[in-house]
Amino acid sequence: MNPLYEPRRKLRRNRRIVCWEAIPVKKILFLLVVGAIGASSPATIAQELLVPNLSQSFDDPLPELELADPEAQGSGTRETLEAPSADDGGYSQKPLPSGDLQSSLQLFERGEVERVFDCEPALLESTGTWLRRGFWSAELDVTFLDRIWRKDSLHLMGQSNSGNTLDSTLTVDGGASGAEASPRLKISRFFFRDQMNRDHTAEMIVYGGGQWNQNARLDASTGSTLITLVDNGFPSFGGATTAQFNYDNRFNSFELNYHVKARMLRDRMVLEPSGHWVRRAQPSNTRSLLAGLRFISFDENFSWDAFGIPDSTTDPDNLTEAGNYRVTSDNNLIGPQGGFSWNHERARWSLGILSKGGIFWNHTDVGSSFGVTGGGAAGGSSTQVDNLSFITEAALTGKWHLRPNFSLRAGLEILYVSSVAHAVEQVNFVPFSTAQNIASGDSTYMGGSIGFEGYW
Repeated sequence: MNPLYEPRRKLRRNRRIVCWEAIPVKKILFLLVVGAIGASSPATIAQELLVPNLSQSFDDPLPELELADPEAQGSGTRETLEAPSADDGGYSQKPLPSGDLQSSLQLFERGEVERVFDCEPALLESTGTWLRRGFWSAELDVTFLDRIWRKDSLHLMGQSNSGNTLDSTLTVDGGASGAEASPRLKISRFFFRDQMNRDHTAEMIVYGGGQWNQNARLDASTGSTLITLVDNGFPSFGGATTAQFNYDNRFNSFELNYHVKARMLRDRMVLEPSGHWVRRAQPSNTRSLLAGLRFISFDENFSWDAFGIPDSTTDPDNLTEAGNYRVTSDNNLIGPQGGFSWNHERARWSLGILSKGGIFWNHTDVGSSFGVTGGGAAGGSSTQVDNLSFITEAALTGKWHLRPNFSLRAGLEILYVSSVAHAVEQVNFVPFSTAQNIASGDSTYMGGSIGFEGYW
């Protein structure tokens, strides 16, 4: 063996020995670093354990919101949860001065929740989960709507003067029905919350009960009579001295909808100049979609009476005859509808718009009869027609949250219905049935609403 090579081989062997002897030292240093990191992070682990499990089934009841415990009696202090320490493995109780904390109601009124856990953010629920909380909800509103069914007025009778012009008329005003109150109840059932933080609910809406009515009377001056303006040349109430009418309209609506509603974003943690972390609701713009089935009915009655009609068979100067005209129209609409809403939501209030509508099958049933005592004008008709009608509804609604599960509501609303039959527009003194221009009218209901909503 080469003598020059032998020292080199010994030198490599010595180096190998030194490397293997250094390995245990590195392992010990690595374990010490890992142990130091683990010992300094139990509070962080505890925080992660306290975060709600987002993968839990939404069929389970939602967790109850728990704020700080009330003041301890006789101590003047409050107890609040503190992040677990490394030695006890659980929560310790740390007394804080009662003057540093506020009641949960005051915190909610400010739209923020404030707690200090060893100078770390409070582990409380987000406003997005706090509001609209529960499996059931109900909304009760009272709407005050004005009905407009015709742009112009419909003249029934008039009194002419010597110049063949009308001094006065018996008129049905297309926009003078006045505002009427109608109750509306909506009941919703929560199903689940999807991965996009949207609530899936089914809702039933019952709406209606209001009655719009108008009436008027016209008396001819002494020595004159009234002429009929809508008789189309058929025998009518011409020559009467007194006439009056009564016209009323009612509607009732029933809906079944499937509603998908987005929720608010997660709260923001804000560090105040005092060094306290404050949880504030993040203003959010949310949207929702709905689809469902709706049935709505519009029922009208028109009654027209005339007195002092001349007796055309025996004595024309005898003004003792009376006439009457009765018309009923029933519009029954059923069909699918869809809608959407947009809302700007905050912890304390929200403002949103809702629009929905659809095309409905309309079955219309119109019946009329008229006659004059003493053998004068007489006739009647009964007609049924089917056609398509369009319904759209929109609302601007504001909410004020008195509590997380109870809010006051107020808004502006409009309901438009096309291609329906108006009873007063069927007055024509035609003595036989006709299907012409039966369901050719429109109705618009405009006004406001006020009510409340609750969740449980």
